[in-house]
Amino acid sequence: MNSWAETFAKNHSIQLRYETPLANNLTAYKYDDSAGAVVVIDSNMPSERQNFALSHETAHILLGHSGEIDPVEEQEANRLASELLLPESEFAPEAWRDLRELRELFSHASFEAIGRRRLAFVDGVLTIVDNGKLTRRLSSELFSAPPSPTKIEWDLILQSFKERRDMSMSAEGIRFSATYVDEGRGVERVLLTGEEA
Repeated sequence: MNSWAETFAKNHSIQLRYETPLANNLTAYKYDDSAGAVVVIDSNMPSERQNFALSHETAHILLGHSGEIDPVEEQEANRLASELLLPESEFAPEAWRDLRELRELFSHASFEAIGRRRLAFVDGVLTIVDNGKLTRRLSSELFSAPPSPTKIEWDLILQSFKERRDMSMSAEGIRFSATYVDEGRGVERVLLTGEEA
């Protein structure tokens, strides 16, 4: 039982159901029945991923989206899902903190969701590396970052993997923080944030 999800669903008048596995590698989907909106979530996912999936499907409902897969609607739903999961009124005053501290404050959200949301309030770059391979690199609107990590960034990422711990450093006027995550599901992850020192 996921208490955050249950409370969230109740507050948004959504019936929440869990199933496994979901068809077509879906993490969640929504539909309407005679009692109202229903969101079905993959029960095998970690609770933090369930929470984002629920927020995402709720965003589609609130935005009145058709249910067809549309890239524009998916982006809109992701933006609103971030606000639903990590409301600006609660998150923005704390956004200056590092990812580990933010995860302690917002334990219902994944490190990735927190890192992505943080970019809305702190100008910088977020690099996600899974098992030593670049997965994502995102930057805030006002922060100029190269499309790939620099040598300094890679060195810190690899050191964090090697030592299996969080690390930080400053170089070239940028403060970098590497957050090491191993949740025991076969994926070791380092999330690297960079922002002006």
